[in-house]
Amino acid sequence: MSENPTESEILYEKDGVVVRLDPHRCVANAKCTTAAPGYYVLDQETGYLTLENGDMVTIPQLFAGARACPTQAITIEQHGRRVFPQILTPMWGDAKRDDEGEDAAK
Repeated sequence: MSENPTESEILYEKDGVVVRLDPHRCVANAKCTTAAPGYYVLDQETGYLTLENGDMVTIPQLFAGARACPTQAITIEQHGRRVFPQILTPMWGDAKRDDEGEDAAK
């Protein structure tokens, strides 16, 4: 785990791909370890997630483990941009709803 608990821990970094773990979101249910066995490994004593065999892991295996995480504690970045989980735009703000547009047209 990282020394600063507010920062995410880098599990993997190679060829512009960075896999991070947010220790505050991880609840150690190990679904990532079943999605990518032998790569995502949960330490039985500490409950911390690690990534092993990083030289052999494939991008699809990294994504499989991240997608399996119910708390989205695993994030994947490619060339400095977050690609998983996807960042969604808010559903509120300046955008008008369809029913508001109908009222304005009357």
